[in-house]
Amino acid sequence: MSEFARTLERLDFEFEDDRFMRGAQIVAEVGGERLLDVARGDNGLGKPVEPDDIFRVYCTIKPFLAVLIARLVEEGACTLDEPLATHLPDLRCLEDGVTVRHLMTHTAGLHQMMGLPAELIAPAKRRAVVSRVAKPVGWRIGQSAGYSEYAGWQILGWLVETIADRPLRELMRAEVLEPLGLSDTFIGMTHDEYVRVVPRIGVNCDLRHLGSFPMLFERSERVCTETNPAHGGYANARDLASFYSALLARLAGRGNDALPSAAVLGQFCRTAREPEFDVVLDRVCAYGLGFMTRLEQHAFGDGCSPSSFGHSGHVGTSFAFADPERSLAVGVVFNGIIDYEMAFIRRRGLLRALSRDLDDLAGTTSEPVAEPQRRRRFRR
Repeated sequence: MSEFARTLERLDFEFEDDRFMRGAQIVAEVGGERLLDVARGDNGLGKPVEPDDIFRVYCTIKPFLAVLIARLVEEGACTLDEPLATHLPDLRCLEDGVTVRHLMTHTAGLHQMMGLPAELIAPAKRRAVVSRVAKPVGWRIGQSAGYSEYAGWQILGWLVETIADRPLRELMRAEVLEPLGLSDTFIGMTHDEYVRVVPRIGVNCDLRHLGSFPMLFERSERVCTETNPAHGGYANARDLASFYSALLARLAGRGNDALPSAAVLGQFCRTAREPEFDVVLDRVCAYGLGFMTRLEQHAFGDGCSPSSFGHSGHVGTSFAFADPERSLAVGVVFNGIIDYEMAFIRRRGLLRALSRDLDDLAGTTSEPVAEPQRRRRFRR
């Protein structure tokens, strides 16, 4: 069997009836060596997907800010458990003792403000709206779980700006993206960056209704140049995989000194919130500090080892993770938005095939995988 035959076959199966994705990028690296780099399909604008095309990856971008916060914690600029109202006294939603740990484990109760509706609010008014976000009655801060798609990560971004007295976009570029060589990742673009990369920006297509429509707003200058660390980042599968390869190297005691030490980074990448029913994600799952952990609970399937960590974005259109037991880093971008059930089936199927292919490359015995069966048609 040729290298990655199962993975490519699974990808072809997903493209077969043109109902579950328009285009895809998949990159897998082992020990920092790129073994798989695939780009197929349509970029959402009628052109073939190229490996260096850039897409909005939504919440898959969250761990990039988590790494910067880990640096601040290591340097003593902030702590995980001090009340954030000390740094951000204007935000009323923090007055009851919310901490960095609560935000990063999604236990602060600030989950009722969703991302895309928040983007319709005038930027100058968003901070005031976030300040008024109310917690549900009976919410147990630090115990109850509710994935904060928008408010929690915006607050973390404001915290970093307050501590460093510097715009978050500049900090992310100077302290994380450039040192790691992630030239195709953006959390807020300048006008000049936007002009330079817009020919390579593809769009996601919403396939959840009859027909489909491209989400063209993702390509607009207003959206691309907004600094949105919660779910507004742009990247491609190559940069996502490179990011997680860099984290793995650092956790092994090597790697880039721009990253936190192995001890502090490890604290962020392992489980900090034990499995709890998440009222937004609608499942029992664990969380690290800004990273999804115990990935099987997050619908990554059984191909990831228990120590794996990562994140996904917008109904699984993109996801990336690291598996320390395999020294594996994976970045995936699908630009077809489908319902959760089918997105999770798609992800599990792909990662199971990838796991078996990696077993073959390593010379270990793998179970035979049944040929993909045509899925029944769902009404959508």
